[in-house]
Amino acid sequence: MRRKFFISSTVPLLFLLLLGGCLGPDYLVTSIGPSAGEEAASLREGEPHYTDHRAVTAKPEIVRIAIDDQFTLYERAKILRAVNEWNHVLNNFVRFDSDPAADKEPVWIIVPIRGGRPPPVSGMIIGHALAATQAVEPIGGVVIVYVDRVRGYDLASVMRHELGHVLGLGHDPNGRLMSSRYTASRQQCIDRAAAEAVAARRALPPAALNWCEEFHAASAYDGSVTEAANRATR
Repeated sequence: MRRKFFISSTVPLLFLLLLGGCLGPDYLVTSIGPSAGEEAASLREGEPHYTDHRAVTAKPEIVRIAIDDQFTLYERAKILRAVNEWNHVLNNFVRFDSDPAADKEPVWIIVPIRGGRPPPVSGMIIGHALAATQAVEPIGGVVIVYVDRVRGYDLASVMRHELGHVLGLGHDPNGRLMSSRYTASRQQCIDRAAAEAVAARRALPPAALNWCEEFHAASAYDGSVTEAANRATR
């Protein structure tokens, strides 16, 4: 219990102090453009379709995550949706493990920050951080979610992006999922570019991973999950 309290309360605070007002490269900021409602309305065309390659039988590399208890059940479900989709994409070469009984390190801690206003990005007042990811040696790292700012956006989409950072991906100015700016139509699934970037970083066969073939997603508010992500949880 003491260790859990220390991780949940101290690591995010230290992370914020280390920033010193200077934002790191792994911030996801709101896009300047259509409102969240307009973005969501454009996503009702269809569900994203993932490839479904045969999963490997080798023992996967485990990336441990711990989801803080301060998230609501709804927020936790959104986070786990993103986790499940990444696990399908990674196809048992790598696997996110959120087992709370696994008291091992390193672990990536996902914590909410409520209230207050996230700092401006690159001096801009309009674009603000939705979430931030930072490696913290030797324990693993921390993902901070500014939950009040995320309201009106899709938390699952934000977490798809942040889990990409956990896997070691940086921002891709020409990418979809790993763009530094949140755009609902671009970050509703894990695209092939993101999957191939993970494969290159971990020396995995890119054709053996899965990815989203279509960039149409269901409304951020309907709570639906792709069939592939559902299969990944069985």
